[in-house]
Amino acid sequence: MRMYADRPQRRRQQILADVLGPVWCIGMIAAGLAIRDSIRSRTSPATFVESTAGALADALADTAESITRVPLVGDALAESLQRAADAAGGMSASGANTAASIERAGDVIGLVVIVLALAAAAYLWVRPRVLWYRQASDARAVLAFPDRDDLLSARALAMVRLPRIGGGLVAGWRAGDAAAVRSLARSELDRLGLNYPPDLSAALSPGLSPDGHGASTGRSAS
Repeated sequence: MRMYADRPQRRRQQILADVLGPVWCIGMIAAGLAIRDSIRSRTSPATFVESTAGALADALADTAESITRVPLVGDALAESLQRAADAAGGMSASGANTAASIERAGDVIGLVVIVLALAAAAYLWVRPRVLWYRQASDARAVLAFPDRDDLLSARALAMVRLPRIGGGLVAGWRAGDAAAVRSLARSELDRLGLNYPPDLSAALSPGLSPDGHGASTGRSAS
């Protein structure tokens, strides 16, 4: 199983992408976790309100229970203190809810950062690599076929940006001109970064560049 192109320049690009891709994923996961922890650390004021108001509510409730034993005014004072205790208890519950909301926000934002980063990596790194591997595997497989040049030239016509290929090559391909077919076949191997078979790399045909490579294609796979 050959995971990389034959030509050094394309192979270096693929290796670089395969190094940077995991680094990007690991870095963004770490960033997402750091953002999560940073947001969750902002719960200190809310937890302070929760604990302080809770302690006050307990103290007021205890005082209200004790003050009921005071003659004449004990019940009235206890009722007032109990209302104050209930209000403090409400403040404590509000602080707890606020702290929980902040923690949930940290979890959600951190998860969103990680998911978006991994989705970007899947689209910009994994998808092109898988696509290239499938197309390169197909191209390597047909190199042994008798109709190799026809298959590769047909794929080149499907993948190339039309303004970048000469009309003469298209007309020659439609007419069955061997030179045009072979030039298009070479251009498909160029697009994938694969080496020419010995019998395909001999002569300069129409549409070839001066360095002996096929017509430049507009799409590329990683």
